[in-house]
Amino acid sequence: MYRIIALIIVSLSLVACRGNDKVVSAWEVNDVYRSTIISSNPSNGAKIYQGPPINTMDAANTFEMFNLRAEQTTQGAKTYELLVHLTYFAPWRYYESANLLNKPASTFKVLSREAGVCEPQGCVFKELMAIQLTDAFLREQMDKGFQVTISSKTGVSSDLFVPAQYLQGYLKAVDGPKK
Repeated sequence: MYRIIALIIVSLSLVACRGNDKVVSAWEVNDVYRSTIISSNPSNGAKIYQGPPINTMDAANTFEMFNLRAEQTTQGAKTYELLVHLTYFAPWRYYESANLLNKPASTFKVLSREAGVCEPQGCVFKELMAIQLTDAFLREQMDKGFQVTISSKTGVSSDLFVPAQYLQGYLKAVDGPKK
C-alpha cells in the first residue's frame, strides 16, 4: 500500500514541476486537434467532442485536470462545458464557485465528490465540477486563452488557464474539416 502512495506522490511531484504555463507552443494546436475524441451519444445520437486533458499542480498541492467537452445535437446545436477534476490530500475542501475572467460563473456545478485511499498520513479527495461555456465566449478567447478560478468553502482556490492554442485546436476539431 505504501508503494502506491509513494508512486502517487512521486507522480504528482513530477507533474508539479511542469506548472500551468500560459506559453504554449504553436505545434500544440494540431496536437489538441488530433487528441480530441469524437464519439456518439447512443441515447440521443448527439456527437460528443472530448478535448484532451490539461494537467497541472498548484501551490496548494492540488492536482488539476481539466478539459473542454461539447455535445452537438442532431439538429446542429452545440453546448460546451469545461470539466474540472481536482485531487488533493487534505480534509474536504467543498469547491462551490468559479470565476471566469474575474466574473462569477453562473453555471458552475459539482458533478461528484469522492474520498480515495486513506492512510495514517491522510486521504486523497477528488471533486469533479463543470462550468457551462458558450460558443461565442470560446471564439472570443481563441487568441489569448482564458483563466478560471475555482474556490472552495475552506478558502482554497485553484487558478486554471486554458491556452489559446488549446482553444484553437479544440474548436478546429469541433468545426470539422473545411469544405
